[in-house]
Amino acid sequence: MDLALRFRAPASGEYLLPLPQDLPGQAVEDLFLSRKPQELYEARGNLLARFALEEGEALEARFRLKAHPLRESPPWGKALLKEPPEAWPGILAHRGHKVERALGFLLSGKLHSWFLVDGLPLDPHLFQALQENPAHLLPLGVAPDPKAYLGGHEGRRLLLLKTPWPGEEEPLWQELRALRPDPLPPLRALAFASLGLSALGLATGPWPYLPYLGLLALRQGPALKAVFLRSPRHALENLLFHAFALSVTLAPAPGLGLAYLALFLWNRLKPSSATPPESPEGA
Repeated sequence: MDLALRFRAPASGEYLLPLPQDLPGQAVEDLFLSRKPQELYEARGNLLARFALEEGEALEARFRLKAHPLRESPPWGKALLKEPPEAWPGILAHRGHKVERALGFLLSGKLHSWFLVDGLPLDPHLFQALQENPAHLLPLGVAPDPKAYLGGHEGRRLLLLKTPWPGEEEPLWQELRALRPDPLPPLRALAFASLGLSALGLATGPWPYLPYLGLLALRQGPALKAVFLRSPRHALENLLFHAFALSVTLAPAPGLGLAYLALFLWNRLKPSSATPPESPEGA
């Protein structure tokens, strides 16, 4: 996967930024910087570069990333299930484990932070999010078990910087994007434009929607199956949405729309049935 990190200087000065490097769960190749750094060095397991930038000047780091899931089952994992997730880092630090903050991005381009415990990932935020909604990471094409975040991760992220915990977060790149155009956004735009035209009475048929639906099925199909096995009602929410959307382009079926709306509200008001019985409820 070819990616680019981007940073725009808010003011003139020197900026210290972490560079992507080979770490557990990720391999980085062909790193290219749009500007030569003043200094390049390693510190606390981070690869850091110092740049002198003028106000508004943009800096890019381009590279190829090969990411894969991490699956570890450390002995401290099961014990945490009896405690609230927000307390996990403090509990482990109190027990003598080395706890660090990890900063980076999900490959959707969203900034994300988690923890490293003796070098292994711990992600309380995604643990909670996937308990509440097993389809939370469906846009990334994955549907991991929440327990995967007790020592591992889904393999769809980039770790850039490790910092002491507790401590202040360090400056980071502002944007992560794919270098190759993604066909999904324009297909989505075409699909939803056809829905709008159909709602106005201009018949488009299902053809503008089907390419989007087909690509979505290729990317998210296996993950949606995993969601169905864990929580059928969350998988059904996605299926009902697309069934209703297709009906709008053919013969509108208000019943499908009402069923989708009811299930949408139900899934957000009621904790997921995928919540493991031994873990905290309704986090």
